[in-house]
Amino acid sequence: MAARSRIIHPVFGQLALGVQCPEDHYQMLHAEQFATALVWERHKPKDHWIKLNPDDPDIPDILRAIQGNEDIFLTPNEFYGWRLVRLLASLRACYVDLDGCADYEEVRDILLTNRIPEPSAFNFSGRGLHLYWLLEPLPPKALPVWQRIQDELIRVLSPLGADPAAKDCTRVLRVSGSLNSKNGEEVRGCILDGHRWSLQQLAFEVLGRDGKGKKPAEVRDIRARRTTLDKAIQGSIYARWHLVFLDLMAISAHHGHHIPEGYRDKWLFLVGVALSWFTHPQGIEAEILSLGRENTQLDPSEIVVANKSTIQRALDAAAGQKILWGGQEVDPRYRFRRQTLYEWLAPIIPTGLLPKLRAIIPNEVAREREHSRKKSRYGDHYTKQGVRASNQEKRDQAQTMRDAGASYREIAAGFGVTEKTIRNWLKGAD
Repeated sequence: MAARSRIIHPVFGQLALGVQCPEDHYQMLHAEQFATALVWERHKPKDHWIKLNPDDPDIPDILRAIQGNEDIFLTPNEFYGWRLVRLLASLRACYVDLDGCADYEEVRDILLTNRIPEPSAFNFSGRGLHLYWLLEPLPPKALPVWQRIQDELIRVLSPLGADPAAKDCTRVLRVSGSLNSKNGEEVRGCILDGHRWSLQQLAFEVLGRDGKGKKPAEVRDIRARRTTLDKAIQGSIYARWHLVFLDLMAISAHHGHHIPEGYRDKWLFLVGVALSWFTHPQGIEAEILSLGRENTQLDPSEIVVANKSTIQRALDAAAGQKILWGGQEVDPRYRFRRQTLYEWLAPIIPTGLLPKLRAIIPNEVAREREHSRKKSRYGDHYTKQGVRASNQEKRDQAQTMRDAGASYREIAAGFGVTEKTIRNWLKGAD
């Protein structure tokens, strides 16, 4: 790859690393390439896709050949061959498309106000800005948390025109060194600090609040930080439907990727519902058609019919529409209870497959698993004396300290627990 140029930072007036050509842009996102990145050339005699595969010696020549061409796009993330959610291989960045806002100083102000870290890099897209929070390469299982971060970044930047549709993992964004055909402007940018975030780091900074607007760094108890983050990301609607999607794939794999007759429409419908939470609605149909052909052998027209309402609801959600449910306005995309999902597909889920499933399971299995988790977590039983069995020795030490005249506060400080805990341990002993 060619050496990158240094440019004057547009805000701070100091040297920064330029993102001026396709090679720069590719290197920024895919320096340690794991799977396939895709380039899209739009508005040629017909649209043209180029696959950039790992260790392809022709990549530098391919990228140099598209320098200065109109409407060239690149996938920030990587895939196993094609840009489908189910083929996601590696998440490389969170991103926001600001359509119409070209003043980075405005971006910086609103991020600082909301205590959101600045992006690692940004591009001037010809009409606005593309912001990138670069990531350490993340596996597909990180998708639910990644999606929550995307949502929050877009929400915070919505006053500046953040595109709510540009949040799916299959997104393509304009390439540095290409031209925007709408106005002839060149796409260019710079790396601000180039920091590559771990998933936990970025989730803490963007999602991790204590319920009162405080960031994790301001929350003194690390346990409180972890609890806050867990609640913010583990119980999300994205996490649930991602598990449903994985279960649907597992059910199909069990049947040799031939869903039995009588259940193909239901399986396809639920696949579409799951995908509607992760894929831009304009891309859902292609995903569903591909999955339908591989797993149900239905005719393409039948596949589309099975998901017509799902796709429409996804389009409505992308447009910001709501529906009235239980007296409240809610997202129009479908939601189903766990038991309902299981009952729809129960006849094609053998008992031996249940241990491999996490979302499409009967309520009794879910209750048993929850009981086992609690038993494992709280196997350290209470003694009915205000203290767990594992803390009996500490309690005896605390009693010795109390007998020697130490205050509850002093004892609590010595054990790193709250004063209330010490009082519970020693209740009735004074």
